[in-house]
Amino acid sequence: MNNKQQALSKTDYIQYLDCPEELWLRKNKPSVLPPVDLDRQYKLDQGNLIDDFAQQWFLDGCVIEDWAINPEDVVFQLKAQSGGMLAITDIAVRQGAAKTIALFEVKAATRVKKEHYHDLAFQKMVFEDSGYKVTATYLVHVNKEYITSKEIDHCNLMAIQDITMEVEQLMKDTRTLAPKVLEWVNGKAPKKRITIGCSKKQKCPFVQMEYPALPKYSIFNIARISKSKIKKLVGANILDIQDVPSDFPLSAKQRQQVEIAQEDEIVLKRGSIRRSINKLVYPLYYLDYESLSFVVPPQEGYKPYQQMVFQYSLHVQEKPGGKVKHYEYLLKSKTESVEQLIKDMQSKIGESGSVIVWNKSFEKGRNTEMGNLFPTYRPFLDSLNERMYDLRVPFQKGHYQHPDFKGKTSLKSVLPVLAEEVSYDDLIIQNGMVATIKWHHATDGRMDEKAQAETFENLLNYCELDTLAMVKIMKALREI
Repeated sequence: MNNKQQALSKTDYIQYLDCPEELWLRKNKPSVLPPVDLDRQYKLDQGNLIDDFAQQWFLDGCVIEDWAINPEDVVFQLKAQSGGMLAITDIAVRQGAAKTIALFEVKAATRVKKEHYHDLAFQKMVFEDSGYKVTATYLVHVNKEYITSKEIDHCNLMAIQDITMEVEQLMKDTRTLAPKVLEWVNGKAPKKRITIGCSKKQKCPFVQMEYPALPKYSIFNIARISKSKIKKLVGANILDIQDVPSDFPLSAKQRQQVEIAQEDEIVLKRGSIRRSINKLVYPLYYLDYESLSFVVPPQEGYKPYQQMVFQYSLHVQEKPGGKVKHYEYLLKSKTESVEQLIKDMQSKIGESGSVIVWNKSFEKGRNTEMGNLFPTYRPFLDSLNERMYDLRVPFQKGHYQHPDFKGKTSLKSVLPVLAEEVSYDDLIIQNGMVATIKWHHATDGRMDEKAQAETFENLLNYCELDTLAMVKIMKALREI
């Protein structure tokens, strides 16, 4: 543990509200924490981008005109310290009198969230304790109705919300809690415990450090188990799903999951599976998309964070037992229109035949959005939605349950059980989020030509396996 008295920043304070133990580790044992992963860095990059846009928003006069703000009164990254606490505000605006300011916090979100109130309450406290008078607090965030055009319109990209009243209501609690948080980060190691309400559960660095032998199939894997039930089981020192008592109150589905795990049994409803897949019409089109969700989409017509499809994979089987053909398309730049991808896909998919996906709400949503953006292709995309079959449904409905699924129905949970001959473990890119980020990096100029080509190849391999996995799972279901 570091013996030097550590300062408490607004980031630390918000981290404490989310997970006190992880904050203590970050301040005192940072080496046990995993490095910043691609997903986290991707979000940080978007936050930094919006910070830059917000500054430009002020400099362009969008806010200055509407709010009668003198550009000379705008200060970026103003810093205040008091009593071991540190606050750096994104934007401060001087209000005439010395050290009288309004605070503007910038977030890449499209709405105000609970933690934003706490963020500004902490800042207000530190600035006031260091001698400033804070007249108002505002949140500058992304306008969710903004539609991307060729040139970024700073005046419409950003929105502002006055949250002075909400922040003021938090001040008393903030002044009470903040010193305790400062004491926490400079105090002894937290007691060994599992935070019941934490969504990370087994992935939590603190839990992994304190419970290195936590079972791979634990009570946290029980589907939709409530906090109160988790609390009772943890209180009884029951962590392994194998140890859940037969009389412990669970829902029917939860009890079935526990019994399947404990008895190591497989539940198969062959008739239900047969009736489900007998509805399919050949040719069969196994389809999967990869998409980019970015705060400022790179192509015209999209709203912030709207999914933009940049890749598809398609396996086609013309008749029962017939050879399966594979087709694919990948946008090689952010300027290559999504319309080209749709056009290519239309040339590969006929007017009849079932379109098979995994979790159809995603593909259906993208088809609807693409149809709105490119009306010429709306009839084709609407047809895909009308013919769509969700291969995940038989597993969601419990027609096939296996202890190795661990109560999950994702493609990566089902595939190793039904088709162990194919695996994501052999791929460079192994999940959709990494695929999104790698495509973003490959098309924003940060890679040389060789690295870009390798990334495109890895993306094609990953998306191809998604549709090949469905082919394999369908084959296994038919054999069952």
